[in-house]
Amino acid sequence: MKVVAIIILSLALIFVGTQIISAIRQEHSLAGEFADVSKGLEQAKTEEQSLSTEVNYLSNPVNFEKELRGRFNYAKSGETMLIIVSSSTSIGSASSSDGE
Repeated sequence: MKVVAIIILSLALIFVGTQIISAIRQEHSLAGEFADVSKGLEQAKTEEQSLSTEVNYLSNPVNFEKELRGRFNYAKSGETMLIIVSSSTSIGSASSSDGE
């Protein structure tokens, strides 16, 4: 009778031990996933703040027009657009075509 009780107790301890080890592994895995999600959340908050700042800036019509003109070379009707090229670029282009 004692042998049967010892065997049952041993099996119960082995079962409980494997369950504990499994729970510890799962906890470590979840902790890693939580850290990744937390990092992603911080990045999203930073991006949200940056986008919010840009939206506030562009909501002003003067700033919007300035950015539109600068990024897309936008000109109002009747305006003439003048594109200025730096002298170092012009000289480099001219000298490379002269040497051919």
